[in-house]
Amino acid sequence: MLIGLPRSDIQLINWNIICLNLPSGESGEFFIGYSLNDRLARFSTLILEFDEEKKIGKTKSGSTYSLLGQPGHPCEDGLHVLYQLFGKARIQNELFSDETEGILCFKYSTSNKSD
Repeated sequence: MLIGLPRSDIQLINWNIICLNLPSGESGEFFIGYSLNDRLARFSTLILEFDEEKKIGKTKSGSTYSLLGQPGHPCEDGLHVLYQLFGKARIQNELFSDETEGILCFKYSTSNKSD
């Protein structure tokens, strides 16, 4: 079940950014990950501001996201949110195969390599 959550300050782990590029030319970026505050998977509203150095961003809903650790493969619960929104087949195709149409992608590598 998907639920809308009120504006809040969120600390995300196991995070990445999903880039959405529609054929109409519209595009946007969204945080995905696991919230330490409420122990829920999160898929944010549209990112309006993002400081990559500080890893802090604000979304359309007014929430502030603090990203902890390095970007990588989002938590399974986060992917479940995407499956509910877009369909599992489309997510698997767009994010995890060579058959992508370029509508969805991860902004950062999902290999979780340490530098």
